[in-house]
Amino acid sequence: MVLTVLVILIVGILCLALVGGGIFWFLIQAGVVVQKAIEPPTTDSRDYRLEQGHEVRGEDQSGIDM
Repeated sequence: MVLTVLVILIVGILCLALVGGGIFWFLIQAGVVVQKAIEPPTTDSRDYRLEQGHEVRGEDQSGIDM
């Protein structure tokens, strides 16, 4: 009788620990998602102009020099 109650108590505690761990993991994951969501969007601060490179024409895109 006492052994049965002890086994049920241990199994119950383990189940509660697993459920609690799952809830804790879910909250951590939700916190990471919320943290990423509130970050400002990444913006590229470089100034791109045509003068920085060469103009690409249709025949230049193939990579074959003629």
